[in-house]
Amino acid sequence: MEFRQLRYFVSIVNTGSYSAAAKNLFVTQPTLSYNIQKLEKELGTHLFYQSNQSLKLTDSGRLLHEKGQKVLEEMDELVETIQRKNITKKNSLKVGITVLFAIQYMRQIVHFTSTNPHIDVHFIQSGSIDLQKKLANEEIDIGLLSFPIYEPSIHIECINTSNSNYSVDVVMPFHHPLARKKSISFADLEPHTICAFSKDFVLGRVLHERCQEFGFKPNIIFTNNNWEVLLQNTLITNGLTLMPNELKQFSNFINLKWIPLKDKANFFEIGIARRRNEELKDAAARFIEYIKDN
Repeated sequence: MEFRQLRYFVSIVNTGSYSAAAKNLFVTQPTLSYNIQKLEKELGTHLFYQSNQSLKLTDSGRLLHEKGQKVLEEMDELVETIQRKNITKKNSLKVGITVLFAIQYMRQIVHFTSTNPHIDVHFIQSGSIDLQKKLANEEIDIGLLSFPIYEPSIHIECINTSNSNYSVDVVMPFHHPLARKKSISFADLEPHTICAFSKDFVLGRVLHERCQEFGFKPNIIFTNNNWEVLLQNTLITNGLTLMPNELKQFSNFINLKWIPLKDKANFFEIGIARRRNEELKDAAARFIEYIKDN
């Protein structure tokens, strides 16, 4: 039984005829007749019988009308409540996002915000590690960030899109001592000054961890969370920095050379992070649908 068929049936009973019901429902009488016949066939019983030029209900029809009218009233009330909630109360969504994600998924983000004006979206930009903490502490609803997972209370879903990962380059001026190398390892970094992301970023933490594994402490002379500021400082200090290779196409620094990092930690998948065992908000689920269209 479909809600449409039930609504047709109740309208026929309430108006007393097929013609009046058809007028109220803006459908043809044959449409009503077809649907009532289909409903009777499904229920295995007659709902009406003809008496002195008027429609009368059978016992089954009387029961269906009594119960069905309540079902329709409850359904109409539910739809009205949901619609009223969406109109009177603007949904809010807090999204944690890395700068790389913001650049690569800008088309999807703009599409979402322009086609969902009823959703008030707040973007919190930071490094993946900081965003994982914010997600775990319920300061944001979802995060668009990179692996690995540092917070056990969250889950990151890999996304099968055109921008699902990034590789790492070592960036330096063309006259830097390492600029002639085709690839660079963490061992090569030991004697050189480094401009680095903070440990709120995966690359900032990985830099410390991998250099320690190679037996030395990185010589960090400048820390910042703005990738363009870091590139500027490599020019000023003749230092080097670790960067997602995907940012190269957006860089305006033509005097810098980007060389692939040769290491097990030179490739990171990115994904959509959420808290484990927690149902997503409708707005968050809808936002994720847009992001996956990349």
